[in-house]
Amino acid sequence: MKTLKQFQYFIAIVEHGSFTAASEHLFIAQSALSRQIKILEDQLGFTLFDRTEKKIQLTPAGQVLYQKIKKDLLNLDQSVEMAQRIAQGQGRCLHIAHSSSIVMDAKKLQFLNDLCQQHQIEIELNTLSSEQQIDAVLNGSVDIGFIRPPVLQTLQDIHYTELYAQPLYVAVHVDDTFFNQKDWVEITTLREQKFVSTPHAERGGLSYLVSNLCLSHGFYPQKSALRSRKISQLALVAAQLGICIVPEEFQSILPPNVRLVAIQPQPEPSRVCLIWNKQNDLVIEQSVMTLIQKFKNFMSPISHK
Repeated sequence: MKTLKQFQYFIAIVEHGSFTAASEHLFIAQSALSRQIKILEDQLGFTLFDRTEKKIQLTPAGQVLYQKIKKDLLNLDQSVEMAQRIAQGQGRCLHIAHSSSIVMDAKKLQFLNDLCQQHQIEIELNTLSSEQQIDAVLNGSVDIGFIRPPVLQTLQDIHYTELYAQPLYVAVHVDDTFFNQKDWVEITTLREQKFVSTPHAERGGLSYLVSNLCLSHGFYPQKSALRSRKISQLALVAAQLGICIVPEEFQSILPPNVRLVAIQPQPEPSRVCLIWNKQNDLVIEQSVMTLIQKFKNFMSPISHK
């Protein structure tokens, strides 16, 4: 039976120019090398080398075999190397999702890019609601999620940790006369304002947090005729269709004609949590720990659950 090692011997002889040089490179006796090549030739049914010359030369059939087998062995080596990297977690593609209210700014994207470099992985990034992320983490279609509580599902079946928390602000149009010259507003004064974002009946997240905040101060946010629960709510504010309450990180994506106004009394900050499956593997575990450390060093202190 022809073996991979025999073909490797054959290539070594061609590339080192002689049986002697090849045997020294391979650290085997020349007689053993010659015997293996003779066995290979018998199995192939043709000679590989013209042995009538002092310097070895490939036969026409040997030349064709060398050119083909060299390329195939190179591809084989690359395939084995790729498989080894995957077995070690390298080269794997992690599926990461985030809620639409979590701004993937330059710093967060740098964290993810650093993660790719450090663990030699790839990342596919998608936007899903917090509830959709929990389901996706449980069924394995998402490896790591960034969610913004509150959520209308239990978190007891998954791992989660708070990454950071930020204060809430009112996003208003710069020409809105109600907010003219104001650096802060009392939450109760917003009862007559039109909100461009209202809660989804089956989801939590930022809009749910905002409605609960308003309810705790005695009113329910009035609905604007045109609404959005996604980052596009800022475009609605820019079009002077109403206001919205957003976390501090929205500052980095504000339209030029929208500004943030502080809220008094200052409400509880909006939290962002990282979630992942309890049945995770080493690659996911290492990636999660790396992300936690990066956010810990950059953002406010985090608490583990």
